[in-house]
Amino acid sequence: MPPFALGHFSQVCCQLLNHYFGEIVGQVGAYLLRRGHRPLFDIPSSTGLSIAEVKKALAVMIQHNLVKFEASERNNNIAEYSIIHHNVYCLLRYPKYLYMIKRIYGTSEEILLEILLNLGQASASNVIFQSANRLKEANDDGETLDPSALHQSFLKLAQDNFIIRCPKLAENAPVQKVPILEVEEKDKFTVPHLEMGPIAKLLKENATQLGEHTDSEIIWRVNHERFDVELRNVILVNAAARRVDATAGELYHLILKLWRECSNPDSPVTNALAFNVIKDAVRKNEGTNPILLEHFEQYLRILFEDSSNLISKVGDAGGGQFVLNYSTVFENLACSTLDSIVLERFGSKALRLFRLTRVQKFMEQDQMQNIAMIPAKEAKMFTYKLLEHNFLQIKELKKGTSNFAPVKSFILFHVDLPQVTRTTLEASYKGLFNAMVRQRHDLTDNKRLLDKHARLETLLESLRGEGLPEDELAYLSDSMTAAEKSLVAKIHSMNDHLTLGQTQADDTILILESYLKFSSMT
Repeated sequence: MPPFALGHFSQVCCQLLNHYFGEIVGQVGAYLLRRGHRPLFDIPSSTGLSIAEVKKALAVMIQHNLVKFEASERNNNIAEYSIIHHNVYCLLRYPKYLYMIKRIYGTSEEILLEILLNLGQASASNVIFQSANRLKEANDDGETLDPSALHQSFLKLAQDNFIIRCPKLAENAPVQKVPILEVEEKDKFTVPHLEMGPIAKLLKENATQLGEHTDSEIIWRVNHERFDVELRNVILVNAAARRVDATAGELYHLILKLWRECSNPDSPVTNALAFNVIKDAVRKNEGTNPILLEHFEQYLRILFEDSSNLISKVGDAGGGQFVLNYSTVFENLACSTLDSIVLERFGSKALRLFRLTRVQKFMEQDQMQNIAMIPAKEAKMFTYKLLEHNFLQIKELKKGTSNFAPVKSFILFHVDLPQVTRTTLEASYKGLFNAMVRQRHDLTDNKRLLDKHARLETLLESLRGEGLPEDELAYLSDSMTAAEKSLVAKIHSMNDHLTLGQTQADDTILILESYLKFSSMT
């Protein structure tokens, strides 16, 4: 790789910046991804952009929490800018964020989050005002929505830590050319008192701008770390539902809520929950499945006795003490993911060898083919295929019989799970990048045709609403040839498949990253 070349993760980040903010922001972002912390005056000469373009690009990325700045170690009067890699990658997860919030709360909270994601950072009053305008436009009768309901929805998002205050310049802070921004821990999720009267008045007057407001200096943004935890929990709940059934997934979702309230989400092992605490929570939970209430003990026993270790029992006090060992659970999920990849790429016999070697730790070639019951020729072929693609590693052991006799060596095969995970993670980023490039290529090359189709569909829908006869609508529809319609359908189908592929690749990346994160803590 040439100096400062972008890896696959950075290439994905560049594609996201290009897609959401345009080529100039993408260029500045790519430079910061290559070079790390850089001062402002370094960027124009290296990117070929003007100083005004660079400043605008940095302002956009800072507004959307994608770039941070801090004083240079060599000169405290110079600011150095750097990319927040995880926040850039999370641009890919914005649709998941919106779907998740709509599923948990409802449409109002989804609109609030969408407005905040579009703005990057904004005051609570501004988000509520713009959300109310959006909902007003969506209403057929144009009825003005009471902003107090949106205020309560905003409070819910802050209370559950899905949004967080941005740091600001501390009061009485010394004057510095590069300011230090901070926010106190107790204020991170505290929403100040908001005046809804002026907002309601502006909405009735059909105003498009909020203007001055009391909380204009208290700025909010999306809390990516909280969404990471929730996405992680979705994967665990789906795993429980697949292992047992939907009712077990419902129970596991409830237990995860209890663990979140009493444990640090970044801890590799949660605090223990007593059997009676879980049972009381199931009884008090509104809308609990009657089957779960009736067979609660059986479902809990199935979950903690299952080999996937989704729940671990650590004591008998209070009817039983239960914890979630994140490192063990995500190791099992990572192993299942790697097994699926090996099966798809190399077949069932290669999977048998891979799984056997992982379980037995170290194995010689003869042992592998004998225990796996695979012919020697095939066993050697699959073993070296796995070795070539870094799914297997070798360890050489030397044994000397005397000072003069030749050294005898043994070649043992083993699976270095963290190394295999990192290799697969890089391959996942590569696949994700390829899907994004292909999708952008298809949409760009066929932009005129897709725009023509979209305009025609809008026109037909409008005329259909006006009661135009079907024969006239069919005549207008024929303005696009059958070949063009077929091509549009093919492009849309390919686009859907590529979007689904990106979503599935992101799920795989989240599992593998979670395993590496928690395994490094143990």
